Amino acid sequence: MAASSTFDTLRGQKPLADPLDVIPAHAWAPDRSDAWWWAYIPLAMLGFVLVVHTVSPEFYRAHVLPEGYGFLELTQFILAATAAVLCFATLRFPVVKGTRLLWIAVLFFALAALYIAGEEHSWGQHFFNWNTPAYWSEINRQQETNLHNTSAWFNQRPKLLFDNAMFIGGLVIPFIQQWTGPFRRPLLALLTPALAIAPAAVIALIFKGVDDIGKDVVGSSIFTRPAEVVETFQYLYMLYYVIALRRRLSALDAAGVKTVPL
Repeated sequence: MAASSTFDTLRGQKPLADPLDVIPAHAWAPDRSDAWWWAYIPLAMLGFVLVVHTVSPEFYRAHVLPEGYGFLELTQFILAATAAVLCFATLRFPVVKGTRLLWIAVLFFALAALYIAGEEHSWGQHFFNWNTPAYWSEINRQQETNLHNTSAWFNQRPKLLFDNAMFIGGLVIPFIQQWTGPFRRPLLALLTPALAIAPAAVIALIFKGVDDIGKDVVGSSIFTRPAEVVETFQYLYMLYYVIALRRRLSALDAAGVKTVPL
């Protein structure tokens, strides 16, 4: 039975109109057989960070936090770069090419992920160690070849947008839809994240709270640079969203669906 029909039948509502009815339940949202990646990997990463930070703070600062090749920074780059590659590849799906708004959305996701990956490693500077031009060092607060250290419009503003999108679109709306059912508009339903991938987002929000408490309440950090943990789990969630969306799109392509109405 299609995923959308399954959700609606359980709630006694009218099934979603085609084409989403052709998406099987296991493609619509990750299930227990997928728990190894949507649940166990985030929990393993969380356990690693907490244990290392507690047992060996020096090792944590020396090998987990450093710019470029620290565990968190390198993981952030890999997660965002993988999401970007998957999104660009998804643009070739017939159903994506046949649905203009969907194509625009996937392109936006691809460019956003590419921007994140590039900025995390200063567009290759952390890999190849080139010198920052003098004129750029004057406007970049860390003297790196990136944009996010030059203006809030390239750093804090996108982060705020990402935070809100992940919280509202990734947690609040999917949680409410457990009772109300998916959006009646096929394209909106297709782009809505599955609640199953929420663990990564929840962990990111918890560490975001830790960061805010340390800055605004306690006045000092209660965890060493928690913002780096926040970003790591945010990008993990971003990758999971792309994987889940590609599953849905692959099912549509396999069924011969060429377009998804708004």
